[in-house]
Amino acid sequence: MTCSTEEVAGCIRAERARLGWTRAKLAQESGIPAATLGAYEKGENRITLENAWKLADVFGLPIGKLFGRDESKCKKVN
Repeated sequence: MTCSTEEVAGCIRAERARLGWTRAKLAQESGIPAATLGAYEKGENRITLENAWKLADVFGLPIGKLFGRDESKCKKVN
């Protein structure tokens, strides 16, 4: 299943709004330049894995949630 840049953009915007943060605040917390975050939020650029991990950590989310994946449906491997 391919995740679109628009889906990732929507998640980043929603999570930033949930926290009440500006793009500058998210940049400060994540270490990702505000211009890069803006490109992600507008769906202009695909997010890198490194930056996805940073945002997931800052937002307190499993990384799959950024890509619209329902982690509750994943099988756990022992």
